[in-house]
Amino acid sequence: KARPARAMFDSFAPAPSIHTKRVNHTHGPCPVTIRSRGCQWPLRVGSCAKPSWRHAQGCELRRLPDAVAESTHLFAMLAVVQSAIDPLLPHWLQHYASLGVNLTIARIVLHAPRCDGSRGLNQTLAALRLHGVTRPRIFIDTWSSSIKTDLANDYFRKVPANAYIMRVDSDEFFSFPCELLGELARDPRGLAVLGMMFDRVAEDWSMPAVTPIGTRPLSAQYPRRCRFTFCAWKENEDKWMLLPATDARGERVAFKSSASLKRGLALRYLRWAFSHYRFTEAAVALTLRKSEEYSHEGQRESKLRGLASNGRVQHYRWLFKEVFAGRSGAGGGFEISDRMRAKFGHVCA
Repeated sequence: KARPARAMFDSFAPAPSIHTKRVNHTHGPCPVTIRSRGCQWPLRVGSCAKPSWRHAQGCELRRLPDAVAESTHLFAMLAVVQSAIDPLLPHWLQHYASLGVNLTIARIVLHAPRCDGSRGLNQTLAALRLHGVTRPRIFIDTWSSSIKTDLANDYFRKVPANAYIMRVDSDEFFSFPCELLGELARDPRGLAVLGMMFDRVAEDWSMPAVTPIGTRPLSAQYPRRCRFTFCAWKENEDKWMLLPATDARGERVAFKSSASLKRGLALRYLRWAFSHYRFTEAAVALTLRKSEEYSHEGQRESKLRGLASNGRVQHYRWLFKEVFAGRSGAGGGFEISDRMRAKFGHVCA
């Protein structure tokens, strides 16, 4: 159930040899309240440095342990557009199904304003049905991160106390270290996995369309691993990938935001990395849509809310000014800008 570390970012890597090795670690899981250097294994990164991998003999799980997978309750809000399905979605569904996550009990929310009867919504629903998701919730109001957090917490507080929870975005492909097996066997109480995201980027810095499943692995389409999220726009690059529904004291685990939990939880955690596919052709369209929605929200809401919304609008406009650049030639499309590459290219591996 493990694969070599060299394939840790390849969701569709060939099955490894059964003779995979595991690293002997010099420390155990980290208390949730402590972020010491020892808790950064297997990643060795500075405040804004290129990732350095020092676990050549390490491995990650191809599939979660059955007891964990069967009791994992996944929450996700997926953006839908009228024209067509996000081509990343079939890869995303296959990835989590391959991990063993029971998608039939997942809470999938579709953000689909003005998409009723559209090709994009119908294709999305069909892809979900292939994985047993037959009744996703359709959400048509203005999206916000606080609304998504409320929806996630409402779902998670209703799952069994001995279950596991997973909050994931549609461009995030979580993965888990082999040492999770030993820690679960030793003491599963309060054990979590904290991930560090790496933005996946195409070799030529373009933002190509994702190809269908079976044509080319995602890791080959987007081979670069970059720390743009943290280094370029100072956003949190850590994400809780797997959490117990209750902590070691029996208290319910709840989110404050997509990346943070309520205070005072008795948890310990393992560290690992995961792939974040935000630089695809479809991501450009989604960025445009978010900018438009936040702009409208700012016009409708109170002055205070409007200022907050305008701040988000400025963020997305900055993306187009500083990060995305129009490509010349017949192909058109977008690519990572020369300015972005010159300033932050050193944080890519």
